[in-house]
Parts: sequence; C-alpha cells; structure tokens
Amino acid sequence: MTARQQVILLIAVSTALRIALASVGGLGTDESYMVGNSRDFALSYVDHPPLHVWLVGAWERVAGSDSPLVLRLPFIALFAGSTWLMYSLTTCLYSERAGLWAAFALTLAPVFTIAHASWILPDGPLLFFMLAAACILAQLLFNPASADAMSDRALLRWLAAGVFGGCALLSKYHGVFLFLGVFIFLLTVPSQRRWLATPGPWLGALVAALMFSPVVIWNLQHGQASIAFYASRLSIPDAGALSRTATNLGGQALYLSWLFFPLIYLLWRALRQGRAAPRSWFLTLLAIGPVLVFTAMNAWTRALPHWTMPGWLFVFPLLGEFCAALEQRRPRLVRYAMGVSAISLVVLVAALAADIVTGWIANIVPALHDKDFAVELTDWTELGPALAARNLIDGSTPAVAGVHWIEAGRISYAIGRTIPVLCLCDRPSQFDYLNDPKRFVGRNIIV
Repeated sequence: MTARQQVILLIAVSTALRIALASVGGLGTDESYMVGNSRDFALSYVDHPPLHVWLVGAWERVAGSDSPLVLRLPFIALFAGSTWLMYSLTTCLYSERAGLWAAFALTLAPVFTIAHASWILPDGPLLFFMLAAACILAQLLFNPASADAMSDRALLRWLAAGVFGGCALLSKYHGVFLFLGVFIFLLTVPSQRRWLATPGPWLGALVAALMFSPVVIWNLQHGQASIAFYASRLSIPDAGALSRTATNLGGQALYLSWLFFPLIYLLWRALRQGRAAPRSWFLTLLAIGPVLVFTAMNAWTRALPHWTMPGWLFVFPLLGEFCAALEQRRPRLVRYAMGVSAISLVVLVAALAADIVTGWIANIVPALHDKDFAVELTDWTELGPALAARNLIDGSTPAVAGVHWIEAGRISYAIGRTIPVLCLCDRPSQFDYLNDPKRFVGRNIIV
C-alpha cells in the first residue's frame, strides 16, 4: 500500500473505533454544559468563542436527536479531517512517508485520539482549522510555484488561510498563536519578508478579524465577560511554582504518552536550528507559543496541561520526519515502537469502554468512585421523567437550579430546552446569561 492508502486506512479504522467508544457512554461534564448552552444561540459565550457551540446546536436541530453518539459525530468527522491534514502538511514540508508517521503518531496520542477526536469541546474545531490554515501557508511559503507574491493565486491562498485562521479564532482563543507564529516567521526569515510588502498577509488577517467580530461584539455587550472569566483563573494557588510546573508537565506527559519525550527533543532541536532550517522553524513558531506560555504560566498561577496541546500539534510533523529518517536505518525499531503503542492504546480504549459500561474500576477500588471515568460519562437522563412524573414543574414552580455550573450543565442537557435552568453559585458561567435569576425572585424553584 502507498503511504496515502495507509493513511486512509488509518483514518477509517480509528474513526470506526471512536464511533464505537462514543456509543457506550453519556456526555462528560463539559460536553453537557456545551450542549445546554447551544440551545440558546448567542454571538459568543463566557468560557470560549462560539464555533463548537454553534456546531453542536445546529447539528442537534438537523439530526433531530440529542443522543451522545449523534451529537459527537461532527467532532469525530473533524478529527478524521485533522488526521488527513496532518499527513498533508507533513508531506508538503518533508515527504509522504514522514506524513504517514506524523498522522499515525497523532492517532497514538491519547489526548488527541480520545478527547479532541470525539468529545464536544472547542479543541476539535481548533485543531482542524489550525491545520487547514497551516497546510495552505506551507504550500504558499515553500512551494516554488507560489514564488510570484503578487499573483492572484497567492492572494487567494492568503485569503483562504485567513478564513481558516478566523475559524480557529472562533473555536478557541488559542487561535491567536497561529497568527503570531506566522508573523514572526515572515519577519525572521529573510527570503519570506517579501510577503510583508504584499497585500496578501494583511488582507488574510483582516478577514480573520472580521470573522472574529461576533466574539468582540458579544463581549462589548456583556461587560467583557470572557476577559473577566479568564482573569478570575489567574488567582495564586496555595501550591508553589515548582510543584505546579511539575504537575503540569506530568499532565502533558500523561496526555501525550511516551511521545512527549521525543516531541520535547525535536522541539528543542528545531529551536537550536532556528531560521537556518525554514521548514522546521515554521513549525516551531506555530508550536512554541502555547507550549511556552501555558507551561511558564505555572510560575504564578495554575495552568491546565491540555492548554499546551494546540502547540504540541505542530511538533508532530517533526516527529514524522524523524521517524521516516530513522526508518531508513532502523526500520524494525520504528515499526515495533509504533506497533506496541497502537496495541497499548487499543487496550486502554477497551478498558475505558468496559469501565463506562460496568464501572469495574470503582468496583475494584471504591476510593476512586468520585474520579471514575464511568461516573464522568453518566448522564442524568432520569431527571426529566422524574420531574414530569411528580408534576414538580408548574406555574408556581417554573425552574430547576443547580448549585454549581457542573450540576447546572448536567441538568440542562438532561431536561432539554423547555424548562429554565439556573445556577445558584458565585461562578455561574454562561448560566448567568441564559436565565437571569432575578426573573424568578419570589417564585419557587427545584434545587
């Protein structure tokens, strides 16, 4: 089989496994919250820009179903596309064999192939559109056929990159690192500076800014709610900087498995090579922003390890190129390592699926019950019928409330869009705008 055919087979098999996994569990905490938010259209939302919320809201209406599997299908499809884009990007920069290994390695990374590949989160659209923009830019910057900076084709590619970059910004604020990386690349590589004297990059950035305008408008209308939300996460925890950093790095290693260590080495090697190697320098500048910022942030506050993942995404082409070169010298070593990793990942996924169905982890270790994966993916589906059977919602008792945004998210997904859901807490997130508690003063509610 050719490398292209092997990537198609990889996408088909991994997508089938993700569909199977998505069918055995309910929605997670964040997923329930996102689906609840999607039932009330808004230009943006407190926690994230709106694209993934718009996507799941529109898909729920089109599909006519709110089952977890159906709602996750667009996100599974997006990651199938992301796998192909990873192959295309690496092939454009290096070779088809490198593209194959990059796509395969991406599929082996647990955080990408499980969470970002199927869950209703902003990361799925973010990865897809960042890779799509990077593919167009790689063709533009490294393809001799695009040497004419003033051609119509070059301008159209810059505009297309701006559209995909704008979609990345609409997915998650991490999208800004894409624009910073490209700008620094054009500024630091002498042969690429000519682009800055053409309208293409600036028009592409303008298109992206216009696409991002709904987020700006919503924040202006709601007192910069997103800025206040993220500022509230900058409080200093009790643990020291060293402890926070070690925990963060451990989380990154857990999310990426053993791939974390060669990825660190390859990013460091590319940094040392610098602009003398333009292709690796391009990838490095796209990667280093999220990795450096959200790891260093632990010096003064707590940053979550998955915040760095959009950066590590762009180190996978370097890993693919490294594996392709190593394969020429030690083919058995590369294939053995990847084969063992693939088997281990399948075993892990099977164990998680079995736990979702049976709860075997909590049965063996009762102390882990509150942190059990099965509990995380258990929907509160009985709540709606229980409220209806007891006639608890009526004219004098019109709403249901949780005392934490997690509870409110679970409730909102479980009982649908017909009953108002409140969050009676100090950080209600989007629930502060979905149903204003002041409307219910003097009324009964179910807590």
